Amino acid sequence: MLRSLITGKGPKPWFRGVEVVVYKLLSDCVILIHFLWIIFILFGFLAGLKFYKVSFVHVAGLVFTLVLNLGGWYCPLTHLENYLYTLYNPQLSCGGSFIANNLQKLIYLELDEIYLRIGAIAWVGLNMGGYALVLKKRR
Repeated sequence: MLRSLITGKGPKPWFRGVEVVVYKLLSDCVILIHFLWIIFILFGFLAGLKFYKVSFVHVAGLVFTLVLNLGGWYCPLTHLENYLYTLYNPQLSCGGSFIANNLQKLIYLELDEIYLRIGAIAWVGLNMGGYALVLKKRR
């Protein structure tokens, strides 16, 4: 038994099945968090109008979105999702549960990357303009 664990030959250890399930659950959780983050970036301005402290987190998220898109980088959650999916099943480029697959279709739209980046930058500008108007009105 010990030799089969060291050499990698022989029967698979029992915990490999548990390990796969854990990676699958983690990858599904990460994609759900990613989806919720996108919803927050899209509609956080409305929450920030009602709850003042939420606007600080939303503005920080908008700045982070702006930096990612101007730099041409991908969200760190995307890298984490891909890493967990490869641990779950290296043959899959994407995978997961039924819900995760459907969320991926919403998160990763079938549009040219440049259009998504321009849209995100415009959305950040629109939100920042809204915050500027709110601050001006409050003074």
